[in-house]
Amino acid sequence: MHGDLHFEVLLDPSGRHRVYLTDAVRNELPASAASEVTVTVLRPGEHEPEPMALDIDEFGESWVAGGKPVAEQESRAVVALVHEGARYEIELPFLPQPVDPDAPDPHQAHPP
Repeated sequence: MHGDLHFEVLLDPSGRHRVYLTDAVRNELPASAASEVTVTVLRPGEHEPEPMALDIDEFGESWVAGGKPVAEQESRAVVALVHEGARYEIELPFLPQPVDPDAPDPHQAHPP
């Protein structure tokens, strides 16, 4: 969040990343509400970060970039953008893949 600008960042281990923008009450904003959106991937043990300048998608709804896959645990991403003339930057971790939605529920194995 930066002022009344909220942004959702989707960091995909396959290397495709996306940033969506919303206002203070979570109404969607066009991607053009921000500029100079970048994602820089920081991998443990690598000296060179992977910077990516994002582009607005074909619908004008989000910023997108494609980079190298991110397999290393403990990798992080620095997301930066400019909004109303001010630059904002945040560092985020890559989260593990979500649980398989088709996997059996482990809580069902033990009845109450």
